[in-house]
Amino acid sequence: MSKDFICNGCNDKCVINMQWDDEDTFEISGNKCNDGIYYANEERKNNKDIFTTLVRIKGADCNVVPVKSSKTIDKKLWIDCSKALSMLYVGAPVKIGDIVCHNLLNTGVDILCTRNIDKAISYDKE
Repeated sequence: MSKDFICNGCNDKCVINMQWDDEDTFEISGNKCNDGIYYANEERKNNKDIFTTLVRIKGADCNVVPVKSSKTIDKKLWIDCSKALSMLYVGAPVKIGDIVCHNLLNTGVDILCTRNIDKAISYDKE
């Protein structure tokens, strides 16, 4: 099996290629430091990460607001999470840290707003 990903072990943001087989033998390439080896091994064992996406918003000057999960979510659930959140509309105003969805897909993870969005300014036409 093979996987390419961006390493977050240091500030270099290397593109790491990892190849492994069923016998737990694996080979890592593309890392510029030893942090990349550690990060790749953790990525192989732990297939979870913070989920980020956009949610639609009503009553604001923009159409969407960026959100993220409060905890890591298994990457196998990301498509289902996206589908569930695609049906959600958030009402303006929202602030950074506001919970826009509690307990997404019964995972115990909340979805948090990551940007302040004010209500749209309405101009009266005369």
